[in-house]
Parts: sequence; structure tokens; C-alpha cells
Amino acid sequence: MYKVRSGQAVMLEQISGDHADEGGQAIASDVLVTLGKIQDFKDTMRSPGHLVFCALFLHAVGVWAINPGFEGKITTRGIDYGCQIIMSVLQARLLEMKIPDISGIKYTNALHQLQYNIKRITISNVNLPDMSFTSVPNMGLKVAVSNGYIETNGNWHIKSKILRTYGTVKAKFNSIAISFYLTFGKDNTGRPTASITDCASYISKLQIYVPGKASWLYNLIIRWFEPSLRSYLNGKICLELQNILSEKVHPFLQTVPVTKKIDKYVGIDYSLTSPPIVAKDSLILPLKGEFYNLLHRTNVPFSAPPLDFLVGHDRMLYIGFSEYFFNTAGYVFNSVGDLSINITDDMLPEDSHIHLDTATIGTLIPQVKKMYPLMRMKLHLVTDSAPFVAFGSGKIILTTSGDIYAFAILPNSTLAPLFNVKLNTQITTTVGIKNDKITGQLTLDRMQLSLKKSNIGPFQVNCLQTSIDFLVSIVILPRINAVLADGYPLPLIDHIKFSNLIVQPHKNFLLFATDLTYN
Repeated sequence: MYKVRSGQAVMLEQISGDHADEGGQAIASDVLVTLGKIQDFKDTMRSPGHLVFCALFLHAVGVWAINPGFEGKITTRGIDYGCQIIMSVLQARLLEMKIPDISGIKYTNALHQLQYNIKRITISNVNLPDMSFTSVPNMGLKVAVSNGYIETNGNWHIKSKILRTYGTVKAKFNSIAISFYLTFGKDNTGRPTASITDCASYISKLQIYVPGKASWLYNLIIRWFEPSLRSYLNGKICLELQNILSEKVHPFLQTVPVTKKIDKYVGIDYSLTSPPIVAKDSLILPLKGEFYNLLHRTNVPFSAPPLDFLVGHDRMLYIGFSEYFFNTAGYVFNSVGDLSINITDDMLPEDSHIHLDTATIGTLIPQVKKMYPLMRMKLHLVTDSAPFVAFGSGKIILTTSGDIYAFAILPNSTLAPLFNVKLNTQITTTVGIKNDKITGQLTLDRMQLSLKKSNIGPFQVNCLQTSIDFLVSIVILPRINAVLADGYPLPLIDHIKFSNLIVQPHKNFLLFATDLTYN
């Protein structure tokens, strides 16, 4: 059990995860036994029913094998923060609660028929100080509140044939306890859902104060006031929790983006791959985490690797971004043709001493200047495969390959092909978060060139190395970095902000750790 506030939690049971673990081991054992017996089944799998069974079994195994592109883990601090928000909303709701008048007729020996009316009952103070929760793996969170109290004010009127009197009453309901399960699911859009089950509340003590010296009236008011108000409050607390869930939490969760359009061709899928998982030390959110083609969605030709990482307790949320997430971006942008660029002289810095024309390139390759004197040039760079991102120890490496096609721009604006150079590059990548977006920056490490085709005769391609390095570093990377600096949005719920952010590259994934603020 995680004890988050002082005081003794009530109505909580310590539920061990051993049974869930044993159940998981039993399931795994059953699967292994089943796999071991498949060969024995081979000769008997002849009927359509058997074939259907095999197809369903293999489909289920395939579904189990799906890994998330990235995974969020809300720690006990984050869970506590969310539960405290729910409790604060409950306290506000109870303060605003309109309590119906309590009235009736009683018969006494002294006054015979006595009519009473306790009205204008208001709640003046609510305090639910001690909240704790227990993670019940594969079930939910068992939340308990203890040592709460509610203070009320009201006016009472009593009349009979021989008596009319009135006054005020103050009551304090002590030792209020609330217990419920918070369970999680996934709707058909891939958004998380939450529900409250097994809710119960209990009020054990009542302190009441009636000004004046009429003790017999004091005793009467206690007998009439306490059971009615206790029953009413007990019923309303769980009802208000359900109302908070339906009116506040559900609309809140519906703001979780499951897809995000990046441009007219590319989007990101943030939908849950399975319902949130309650683990011993966190609430796990497995998200698809992949880029996709908006016009024609197809599966990428590689799978997400298993994503498993430990969480600390100094941040509310940890997010592991698999290499898969970034590599789907490269694959999709490459497939829609976004990873190509044309370079002309007007794209170079104004103070550049290098110009993209046949005179400049002719100093490196003389036949260019001889065949096409004093002409502007155009370079067309296009990737021939999707860029690949790999996370190493402390850094992120992006490798890509492509072709550079060089053209001379003739006086009539037509293009004369000069040569085609193959290039392989390695780029160091830094990734961060800014304004709730994933951002990045690329720095060129090395580039290798090889000549694929020449329309101007043979030449040593190494003479182009410095010029191509310059163009990539000065023209291409700044344009890409400008896009990466704008960033790609994270799947944040409305009113949630990040703070105290840490970014750490690890083997096969990138780890973000952050606190959350709701406003």
C-alpha cells in the first residue's frame, strides 16, 4: 500500500499481487505447453473447426506480440496528484451541495403531536485530509480517504398546540471514510477510460451544538437530525464521485489526442494499443506511437521492439520513446517524397564565398566549366531509403543515404545533367521537449561520396567532399532543423503542462521524465 498522507487509512485491504503473478505464470505455462503440442495436433488438424481454432490461436499470439511505439508510466506521485485533484473537486462539490429540509411529526408524552422542521441546511466546511491508494495489478487502484469531516449549519423550528420555538443548529460529522476502486479501460477510439466501482462511505461520529439551555430540545434535534443527514450524506458522497467521473474526468480524457495531422500527407497515431495497466509502482499507458501516411495507410515493414524501463519516484511521468517511433517518421516521410530538396545558388548565405555555378564547380572539375561556362547550377538531393535512428549510450545517431543529381541550368532554363553522386551520411541528433512538443537538432558527423554516373567524363569525386559538406551543413541541415525546432506535438490532455523535465537517451529508446501540472 502506498501511504500518501498522514493518518490511518480505513476500509482498505492489503491485496497481494502474488495471485496475479501466479496467474500470469500459469498463462505463460499454458501457452508453452500448447506450443509444444502443436506438432502432436498436426495430424489431427483436418476438420474446418480445427483449422479455425488454429487460425484464432495464431492470431491471438500475433496480437500479444504487438509492442507500443512509446510507453508512458505514471508513478505513485503522479497517481497521488490525480487522486488529490479528484478529492479537491469532491470537496468543492460537497460544499455546493443543496441539502433538503428535514421535517416530520413526532409524538411525545409531554407535548403530544410535535411538528418539526430543520431547514436551510448548508455545508460550511469539508475536509478530506488523508488519502491513500493501493495498486492492485491487473485490476485497478483501490483508493481510500480517512479522518474526514463535514460541518453543517441549519435552522430548526418546532411547534405543537402549546409550543412554538426555533433556533440554530451546528453539526460536525467526524471520522468520514470513503473507499472505491478506480479502474481503467480503452474505448473504440483508443482513448483511455476510467470508472469507479465498489464505492462506499461511512460516517461514524456526529457532534452537534444547539445554542440555549433547553436540553430536552437538544436531545430531540439530535435524534431527528443525525440519521436523516447521515443517510443523505452517505448516499451523496459516492453519487458525487460518479458525477465527477462522468462530468469532469470523462470529458477530460476525451481530449487525449489519438491522432495528430502533421501535414497534408503525414500524421501520428497516439492511440492506446491496450487498456492502461495497473502495475505495482505505476500506471502504464502503452501507446501505438507511430507516424503514418494520411492518404494511404499501410503497415511499416518493421516492428516495434519490446520497451521496458524502470521508473524512479522523483517525477510524476516517465515516457519511453522507442527507436520505432522515430524510424516510422523516416519511413513515412520518405515514402511520401518529403525527404528531397533542390539546392540553387540563391539558397546560399549572402556573404558566402562559394557559389553554386559552373565557374565555382569548374575549379574542382575543369570539364564542367569547359562544357558549360558561366551557368548557374542546380542540385537535387533525394534519399534512396528511409533514414534510420539508433539510440546508443548517451547519444542518438541517424544514418541515411541518397543521391545528388547535379545539373547545369541552360540559358533557356532547361537542365543539362552533369553527374550523379551517391552519399552516405551519419548525423548526431539531439532531442528535447519545448512547449509540449518533441523537438530535435541535427549535426553532421561524416559523409561518404561515390560517383554513380557522369555525363562530363570521369573525375575524382573526393574533390567535391568539402563543397558538399558545406552545402549540407549550411543549406540542408538548417532547413531541416527549422522544422524540427518547431516540433511534433505530444499527446497531452487539455490543461496539463510539463515541468522539471529530464531527457536521457538509452539503448533502443529515449526516456523523458517530467512532473505534471494541471491548470
